[in-house]
Amino acid sequence: MRRGIRLYFMAMKNSFASRIAYRTDFIFSAVMIFISELIIPFITVLIYKTGASFPGWSVEEVLLLQGIFLLSRGMANLLFFGLVWNTLNRVREGTYDILLIKPASTLFMSVATNFEPDSIGIVVCGLLVSIYAFTMLSLPGIMEILMFILLFVLSMIMLFAFAAFMAGSVFKWVGNSRIYEIFDSIMSFGNFPRSIFTRGFQTIISYVVPVAAVGFLPASALLGRNPEGILTTGIVCLLFLFGSLSFWKLMLRQYTSAGG
Repeated sequence: MRRGIRLYFMAMKNSFASRIAYRTDFIFSAVMIFISELIIPFITVLIYKTGASFPGWSVEEVLLLQGIFLLSRGMANLLFFGLVWNTLNRVREGTYDILLIKPASTLFMSVATNFEPDSIGIVVCGLLVSIYAFTMLSLPGIMEILMFILLFVLSMIMLFAFAAFMAGSVFKWVGNSRIYEIFDSIMSFGNFPRSIFTRGFQTIISYVVPVAAVGFLPASALLGRNPEGILTTGIVCLLFLFGSLSFWKLMLRQYTSAGG
């Protein structure tokens, strides 16, 4: 465990040093990402300014949800979502074999060798939106904070499961570069309160493809709400993780070196 953490931080340090070598490009990229991620919170404010609203949610509560959603997605992109592009590029170039001969887990090495410093822009955006929302909301209690931490970890588990599924698929379908766009479209539903959707669609985003776990459930915990289905969604996320790891191993066994 200690060795794995040390290896990860060494790889993270190397990735950051490599990216910061082009400092202007890095700063510009992070700022542009930050600005682009502000679009949905900005549109939300405009919706409420016109007199419309999401039923049962104030503008501050929705902004808190969106801030937490951005924070979860930003942390995932920063820490482990590079797994998808790392696997895709290495398989396409025929260099994935290098990771197979490393004296460590192939999945771990696929994650550790592609730390994404540019995603700091998403993390900062999520933090600022969340802090702004908090300045207009009452502070949560200890139990709410503990529940938030638990559900935030659950959201990271779900995002890691998605990353493993997508990375596993590129072993078989090397040209599957559009898969992230599909994922991004599905995840966009996590920007909004689950309650605004139809009952059937709420079931889908909670228990089939649990994107509600990324923003809605952690935000609900901080707001002192107690939405139904938290335990079931948690079980689904863990099953999703187990299924994604099994799928990854299955696809890895079918991997054949390719280049060109």
